[in-house]
Amino acid sequence: MQSKEELEKWYSKEDPWSYKTTQDDLDRKKVIINFLEGNIYDKCLDIGCGEGFITADLPAKEIYGLEISDAAAARFPNNVKRVLSPDGKYDLVATMGTMYKQYNHKQMYEWIKSSASKHILIAGIDSWLLPYNYGKLLKEKKYKYRQFTQRLQLYEVR
Repeated sequence: MQSKEELEKWYSKEDPWSYKTTQDDLDRKKVIINFLEGNIYDKCLDIGCGEGFITADLPAKEIYGLEISDAAAARFPNNVKRVLSPDGKYDLVATMGTMYKQYNHKQMYEWIKSSASKHILIAGIDSWLLPYNYGKLLKEKKYKYRQFTQRLQLYEVR
């Protein structure tokens, strides 16, 4: 499992994934935001949000980011408030590119299940996503992302 120290080293330089300058990632962000079209949430939590590249544009009045890397969190956009663990309930709980074996997916799943009150958004590379029960699947989309297939899933909390 990737450690906090490894993440701090990774985020020692801004935008280490090159999300802000890679067309595939700019397109991925549009797909994710459009996938949530028609939903406006009061409170949203993005778990493992990195620097908040997608987080900042999630359709919510209040946006919270949970990121263990202090370096990444220091670069959150102004509209993203940092939390170190979920605080209460959120209408939308999202996690993108984190439900993989190299991350603390069991902890993230517990946070997701305990803090989501309406919807859960899961996004990631299709063949890497670990199978968890998030609730009732409302919609799903798969599309090409770099050399992979990306999967988006929106669940209703039961």
